[in-house]
Amino acid sequence: MALTGDSELAEFDAEAALERARDVCGDGVQSFMEFSQNEYNILYVHDDIVEMYRDEQHLREHYARVLDHLHMDFMERDTYENTLLPNAGHVTSLVTHTEELTLLRLLGETTGLYIALDPDCSAEAVSEAIGPLR
Repeated sequence: MALTGDSELAEFDAEAALERARDVCGDGVQSFMEFSQNEYNILYVHDDIVEMYRDEQHLREHYARVLDHLHMDFMERDTYENTLLPNAGHVTSLVTHTEELTLLRLLGETTGLYIALDPDCSAEAVSEAIGPLR
């Protein structure tokens, strides 16, 4: 069974953003979290992912290790906006493609969304669908 939670951190409607991501990708949304500089909150983990772990505690411990670096996304954004590409405008997202997943991070001013997608799901389409909420 999928792991779900309620939004607690995002400065925008993260639950509506999850629904928009699902509208675009359906079951291709593997996990969906909101994060800030100091913490993260799980809104959704697909049941196929949940089944890979011994129990919910094991999943949460692993996610804590993986997601502990998300504050660096804000530092990377600031570096691009203020130093590397100051004339390119505001950084709104970061995307990482792997063989098995596409990791999309959408950035607000102080919070963001971390979305793991199947590789055949378009991160750009998800970003565009969620964009009006941010």
